[in-house]
Amino acid sequence: MYLKRLPQTQSKIQHPKSKITRPPTIGYLARLAPEKGLHILAEAFIRLRKMPEMEQARLKIAGWLGESNRQYAEEVFGKLRSAGLGEAFEHVGEVDRRGKLDFLASIDVLSVPTTYREPKGLFVLEALAAGVPVVQPDHGSFPEMLGELQGGLLHRPEDPQHLAERLHLLLTDEVQWIRLASSGRQNVHTYRSAPAMAERTVEILRSIVDRHGALDRAPVESAAERT
Repeated sequence: MYLKRLPQTQSKIQHPKSKITRPPTIGYLARLAPEKGLHILAEAFIRLRKMPEMEQARLKIAGWLGESNRQYAEEVFGKLRSAGLGEAFEHVGEVDRRGKLDFLASIDVLSVPTTYREPKGLFVLEALAAGVPVVQPDHGSFPEMLGELQGGLLHRPEDPQHLAERLHLLLTDEVQWIRLASSGRQNVHTYRSAPAMAERTVEILRSIVDRHGALDRAPVESAAERT
């Protein structure tokens, strides 16, 4: 899994607490669907707002909304409004590449708490490439991905309280935020760019060819040894 064109941002990586122009902002960038876990993030956000230093935190939601999931999304939005957070969240809709870059530049942490074992997680790579740390569920491709790229934290799947705690930790720990933002961005460009993945593919194919070549030569070498 790799990015054909890694998102770039000209803004300097800073901790959200140092940004005087906006409060700490959590982003969601995926289809608005139950399996992507928007409802879990909304519940976590409600709890997060009650935690120290998070009274002004905001939630930005981007992604395609199909007609079949419109009622689901409205129920999630309604829950946020009922919690008194109608002015604290924003649904920006589906975004193109330029819009995606602008969206990533406007958030401090990305979280898409999928309820299924996500096999790809392209949105994580896009966030890390833009210098945005992530908080993702401890299942699917995320543990291996974050273990390699070191750009975020894991939370217990389908546990909004634990997700809120991890978001709070990341948004209030300046040292950790900077470390994860910097290492995630550097590692995704080093290990998950198209050239890097092409080189790794060549290495794998070469090892397969070498292994099969050794197997093909084995009977010939054995016969030579018997003469």
